[in-house]
Amino acid sequence: MAFGGIIIGLVTLFVVGYAIIKGKYAPLVLFLSGVFMLICSVMLGTGHFMPKQAVPTGNEYFNIVEFIRYMFSNRLSNLGLIIMFMVGFASYMTHIGANHAFVGIATKRFKMIKNPYIMVFVAFLVTKLISMVITSAVGLGVLCLALLGPVLISLGLNKLTVGSICAMSGAVSLVLLGASTAAAAKATQLNILDYVFTYKIPAGLPTTLVIGIALVFWNRYLDKKEGWVCSEHVGDVMEFEGTKDELKDAPKIYALLPFLPMILVVVFSRYAITSIKLDISAIIIISVVIAMIFEAIRCKFKFDVIADGLKVFFNAMGKSLSGVVVLIIAAGVFAEGFKALGMIDAIIKLANTLGLAGFGMSVLFVVITTLVTIISGSNGASFYPLIEMVPQIASKLNVSSVMLVLPMHQASTIARPISPVSGVVIAIAGMLKCSPMDIVKRCSVPAILGLVSHHIFVFLLSL
Repeated sequence: MAFGGIIIGLVTLFVVGYAIIKGKYAPLVLFLSGVFMLICSVMLGTGHFMPKQAVPTGNEYFNIVEFIRYMFSNRLSNLGLIIMFMVGFASYMTHIGANHAFVGIATKRFKMIKNPYIMVFVAFLVTKLISMVITSAVGLGVLCLALLGPVLISLGLNKLTVGSICAMSGAVSLVLLGASTAAAAKATQLNILDYVFTYKIPAGLPTTLVIGIALVFWNRYLDKKEGWVCSEHVGDVMEFEGTKDELKDAPKIYALLPFLPMILVVVFSRYAITSIKLDISAIIIISVVIAMIFEAIRCKFKFDVIADGLKVFFNAMGKSLSGVVVLIIAAGVFAEGFKALGMIDAIIKLANTLGLAGFGMSVLFVVITTLVTIISGSNGASFYPLIEMVPQIASKLNVSSVMLVLPMHQASTIARPISPVSGVVIAIAGMLKCSPMDIVKRCSVPAILGLVSHHIFVFLLSL
């Protein structure tokens, strides 16, 4: 029976992968496949999927419906709500121009640097700063290209080099507040602050430097190979259609607002004020209220202007519910079906047979995550379904869950720019009027070096 469950699980996994590659709606694919595997597990008697907090219905097949209801209830009230608040806050920051105020300050003195290839490294570091306040890979890449692109091209850089900088801007997530970060922290059973400052940023910063240096030398090599001489293109002008209207002027003080949640999370923690304990959701609400006060003063307390901003916040929350939150819930159902068929035990046995310890299993998960990300163009499609299985695998292998979770987490972001079907690559290629494969080529070596170096840094941290 166990062998039959493994066969069903493998076939289902193949079908799910094929459907996601073909661009089918991922939540529906994951829900259907998860329910199918749960039904098969009931028929084969291979696993029990009802959590202790859920109340059994008295019928094993109706228990599947109760399990799905429990997943919605549990995820929406915890992780889902946090993600919705995070997305709403980010959208509100863009609406009031706070994100653009920060970007404007960060890029003001670019022209002081004369060497164009030094600018590749500096510009990439600036995009990483910007990525801390803009969590959407497509939005981040397009915004960086719109703001940094004309300056970089005027210095003589190849537009493909500029495109690679912006496409890689979301690689190696350094954000404190984000959907994938919240999910990863939950899987490691760490609070977000400890996950980010103890593991994510210490491994992410040196990886960022590796990628930045690789972007310099790889683009310089390709420019030389293609006969591009930067000095012959100094002063080139290029405008990107459809981006100017999206940028919104705001006072310079607004540049601080996107960092409010990060600041308050640190302030109201064991590292600062210990007498006050605030949930992440509460901190984001406080940050929104503070930003609204700034906006009220700026617009002279015009009710409609303030109301429009709040609408943006709530609309973004709704969109995130139908997007990433539902994807996470669907991934949970899929993962439970996968486990109920005995697939987790099979993976553990395979690891033991092959002699794979924690590091070997981590490499296996990173390879799977990377391949799915490249094929699907989505970091969510590769990360969320797998992350659900990691805690149990880590426990059975007796290794730190961080060793498995963090490499997967960052692999899903680092591999995205080398997917020709990813949204950020397609958007940037469209703006630059070039082939997505041209952007992928420019990102390939930096991304590969980033994947390898990050894995090494995480391994050293988890010793």
